[in-house]
Amino acid sequence: MGDISVLSIHDRVACFHSLYPFLRNERPGRFDYFDSAEDCLKRDRNRTLVMVRSFIKPDRVDLPLMRKLREKYERIAFFHDDAGGGIPRLEVLPFVDLFYSKALFRDRSLYGRSLYGKELYSDFFHDRYGVTDPEPRQRAVETRPEMLAKLRLSWNIGVGDYPRGKLRQRVGVAASMAFSFKVTPLFYGRGRLPADPVSRNPGTIPVHARLAPAPRPSIAYQRKLVMERIEGNPLFLTGSVSQNRYNSELTRSRIVLSPFGWGELCLRDFEAVLSGALLLKPDMSHLETWPDVFSPGETYAPFSWEAGDLVETAKRYLDDEAERSRIVRNAYESYRRQLADLPSRFERTIEEIEARRG
Repeated sequence: MGDISVLSIHDRVACFHSLYPFLRNERPGRFDYFDSAEDCLKRDRNRTLVMVRSFIKPDRVDLPLMRKLREKYERIAFFHDDAGGGIPRLEVLPFVDLFYSKALFRDRSLYGRSLYGKELYSDFFHDRYGVTDPEPRQRAVETRPEMLAKLRLSWNIGVGDYPRGKLRQRVGVAASMAFSFKVTPLFYGRGRLPADPVSRNPGTIPVHARLAPAPRPSIAYQRKLVMERIEGNPLFLTGSVSQNRYNSELTRSRIVLSPFGWGELCLRDFEAVLSGALLLKPDMSHLETWPDVFSPGETYAPFSWEAGDLVETAKRYLDDEAERSRIVRNAYESYRRQLADLPSRFERTIEEIEARRG
């Protein structure tokens, strides 16, 4: 039996990204895994609970459950697992000791604002263009300093299993459900970074822009603007392809376009870096995240949220190979260094959780 209980759902993000540091830890026996909160309440003897991706599916916080868990455990760490800086589950803060997020607004006062569509950019497009959602929700806000002081930065989806393999990962999720989260690493890919992807990328595709539509109007509007800006432009490769072809194309692309999706952070941000391509992305200066490959003009090329300068920015870097290559190499080296620090960063996180008492 371990010292810390980990409660999570079974999906690809959890198994192949969020839980990756736990499952790859040098002391795997220190963690006991649960996929049912009721099992935690009935069977668990540990005094520390880590909650990962809770209340995402369905998207409702179970406050009575949080009260029961708070009564049982001495320490609770909540790993909020959305892809953006918005936190739609702030109501759990009074019940946990620490609250970790993949990304945080640099301006913490934004958590005291009711953001339309839960993200800063969806709120922006709602205010600027009147974009509305079919069933908008009012989310909890938080202004109390003692609650906001619990916020911590964890790791984002740059940590985990690359390149994506849909079938392999789906089988891995199914195996984790049938047996245990502990079998998931058997389905991880190569587990090592590519050697010099920048030199290996022939750059035969100018700008990779195969984008799927986002599901909700307020978060989809930016992609709509992006597609309007690049429509008919031969520099931009659009449309839908299989995962294998998508992966192959990235390794031959000079630039990868990655607008916001469910949140600001996207898998293709890190796929671009791993493929030796320049990441072309809306401005990320409002966010803190880790691994951080979002230093403007140093590790990525930003453009405005409304994409008015998108095509101009892409052309500038296509015409300046030396500058494009410099940024691409910076991004890869920065990403590589940060991932090398993951084990020690994870240990510091676990030490902080264990030291914190409710």
